[in-house]
Amino acid sequence: MSETTVSDPTRLPSHLPLNTPHRFYCGGQRILAFRGLDVPPDFDDHRPEDWLASTTRLFAEGGDGVTVLDDGTRLPDALATDPDHWLGPDHVAAHGVEPGLLTKLLDAGERLPVHSHPDRAFAAAHLDCDHGKTEAWIVLDAEPSACVWLGFREELPPDELATLVEAQDERLLAALNRIEVAPGDALLVPGGQPHAIGEGVFVLELQEPTDLSVMLEHRRFGLEEAHAFLGLTVPRALESVDRGPLTAEGLAALRRRWTDVTGVGHALPEEAAAFFRAEVLRATSDAPATGGAAFAVVVAVAGNGVLTTGTDATGTDATETVSPRTTEVARGDVLLVPYGAGDVRLEGDVTVIRCMPPV
Repeated sequence: MSETTVSDPTRLPSHLPLNTPHRFYCGGQRILAFRGLDVPPDFDDHRPEDWLASTTRLFAEGGDGVTVLDDGTRLPDALATDPDHWLGPDHVAAHGVEPGLLTKLLDAGERLPVHSHPDRAFAAAHLDCDHGKTEAWIVLDAEPSACVWLGFREELPPDELATLVEAQDERLLAALNRIEVAPGDALLVPGGQPHAIGEGVFVLELQEPTDLSVMLEHRRFGLEEAHAFLGLTVPRALESVDRGPLTAEGLAALRRRWTDVTGVGHALPEEAAAFFRAEVLRATSDAPATGGAAFAVVVAVAGNGVLTTGTDATGTDATETVSPRTTEVARGDVLLVPYGAGDVRLEGDVTVIRCMPPV
């Protein structure tokens, strides 16, 4: 059987274009700065999220969000043409032609509203959706004393939660655990846990591929109730909220310092692997870092160096050979790497985070 050499550029690592749908809250300048782009004079400061390799649409606000590749192909259409190459045969067998992951850069130009996301069980029972929205925040930058809020400090009875949501005042935020964050922090946010991100926090966010949010705090952001509560009745929507308490011990189990990783390691708690993976590759001039073949959004978060793919010299088909390809990477670069590009090696003084689907 003869072999073919893979040279189609759509089958190799590619730089992802900016994909910033209009949102109801402010932000976005940190995204442009991180990606090395100028802020235009007519900058729209309601584009605080960059959706990376997205097959997901907004629940409301126009329904944008799907990534269009440089050649004009929508990412879902590209995946459908050769799912084994893009995602890997094991992933396709388990999950179909869907990455099961949405990756974002998120710049909180103002405090986000207190909200929560349904877990998988609630989404399946009430929203006809296989995915909830467990997510994780990998903090890339934060102003001094910047903070996030996660989980209720004390258990709230259903009627008390309903009262706070109806009142729409400062007591809702005050009921949450306040956590100061700094670059290098990482937090897992399980479905159901109420939370908010504070002004001045810039994160790399991994999440299940939905835009399902229960906006416990919505009036100050001008959100209609149908949007705020996913088209459900308020009592039904509030059933999706974890009423706590999230204790200090529980919080500690959800936190990591991704900057503590040397060589290769995980940025997130082990519990995250059922939903997504964030693998840190940290190379130094003396020691490269390597990773296995995977569909991955690769975000360079520090330094500069070279990423080589195809180091195993095999493709997804036994008749293919993959020629190694090198790509220079520096902080702010965002690459989409298909499974079929093969194993990777990172060299230089550079750190990347590979955002990948669940195992």
